[in-house]
Amino acid sequence: MRKGIFVVFIPLLVGCATYEQPIPAEPSTGEIVEPSFEQKAVGDASLMTNQALKSYREGYVHATKHKAFAQSDVGAWSWKSNRTSIKYAIENSLIDCQKNNKKHEAEYPCKIINVDGKWVGER
Repeated sequence: MRKGIFVVFIPLLVGCATYEQPIPAEPSTGEIVEPSFEQKAVGDASLMTNQALKSYREGYVHATKHKAFAQSDVGAWSWKSNRTSIKYAIENSLIDCQKNNKKHEAEYPCKIINVDGKWVGER
């Protein structure tokens, strides 16, 4: 009878020995904390949503000159093309992106990430 008891207790003891207790979180203040986003990727990898990537690849890349692509760090985006100048393409894509980003615009504003096929910061 001792063999049966011994066999049953070994797996229980091993399971208890390897169980990691969760680390308690700091007490909640009741404040809702939104996740922070950092855009580190470059090129089309910087596009944050599947819809933005699809629109970039299927539309923006083939669009006429004087075009701009704007995106927020929370994923809102817009692009405009066939404008009379780069200035208007930038303004129009930012305005449209901001409409899509109303809830987060103050904290995560829309920024231009591509102008006439060149990524911002690209030389």
